[in-house]
Amino acid sequence: VFNDKTLLLHITKKFPSGFRDYKLEDKTIKFWIEKNLPTTKITLDTNITKLSTDLISKIQFNPDLKSKIKIFELKGSKLRKKRLY
Repeated sequence: VFNDKTLLLHITKKFPSGFRDYKLEDKTIKFWIEKNLPTTKITLDTNITKLSTDLISKIQFNPDLKSKIKIFELKGSKLRKKRLY
């Protein structure tokens, strides 16, 4: 799909097993499908959502959500800092 070798290298390093979330798949099977809750089978090419940049730029987030995201970002940045000895 991609011709850019650098992009391909980054993607394969970041996601060596692909874009599948096995833990999420297991939870979905256990807590949804096995309970016979409604499901819909779709093909891979229909599993796409297209959003325009105009629509994305107009999204307004709840202030509480914004503050939670800021807290997560701060916690993540503190975890990634390496101490120099």
